Amino acid sequence: MSRADRPIGVFDSGIGGLTVIHALRQLVPQEELIYLGDTARLPYGSKSHHTIERYTLQMGELLQRHDPKLIVIACNTASAHGLPALQAVSPCPVIGVIEPGAEAAASVPGPVGIIGTLATVGSAAYEAAIHRRDPAKVIHSVACPLLVPLAEEGWFDDPVTDSICRRYLNQLPYEVKTVVLGCTHYPTLLESLERSRPGTRWIDSGRVTAQAVDRLLQGRLGYRTAGARGSLRVQLTDASSRLKEVGSRFLEEELGDVEVVDI
Repeated sequence: MSRADRPIGVFDSGIGGLTVIHALRQLVPQEELIYLGDTARLPYGSKSHHTIERYTLQMGELLQRHDPKLIVIACNTASAHGLPALQAVSPCPVIGVIEPGAEAAASVPGPVGIIGTLATVGSAAYEAAIHRRDPAKVIHSVACPLLVPLAEEGWFDDPVTDSICRRYLNQLPYEVKTVVLGCTHYPTLLESLERSRPGTRWIDSGRVTAQAVDRLLQGRLGYRTAGARGSLRVQLTDASSRLKEVGSRFLEEELGDVEVVDI
């Protein structure tokens, strides 16, 4: 098999990375995709740097079984804490979601807000990536630890979700008109976020990462040569009874068969 025809591996701490898969299925529908969700150890956002780095290396090792041409870390927390370690040992290129999100944030005028997990915000990875592009950019970051459990529970449009989103977003100054969704779970909560802060521009780190993947495929990696729509293989480290229902909402299509893999 030529390198261009090999699959793209995508992993996340849970099922939030299916929002990245959704964007890839729209943008590069011919590509074969393998999704790995570490649902047995979710969430990553409250764990230490060492633990997140170790989990990231283990997820990368599991994906290498499929001989991917590219690995996408569809998790902001793992991108912040584990990307360099995985890039150092991976035989294929590895990209995360923070650099594409930071590039989009740096290109808009005015101050920007970042919302993410405790570990992502605590790492200051977005601030560093944005300031490499625009040293004068004013950034306000807010950790939102309750949003991932709400998304994984499927509470996408609920008064409780609205209340929690509003409490977090009220911590951002009024002049912030652009906010980076610094977690791939957050696009599923966008209706609540928009109700909580009308008139805001939202940067979906998953969508801009899919665009970054497309640019890589245009270059040295190459597009899959088959004309038919590529398949999606979903693997999880633990599968709950509600997973298909909630996962289908993240993916915006039927999730299909799910394989459970041992870590």
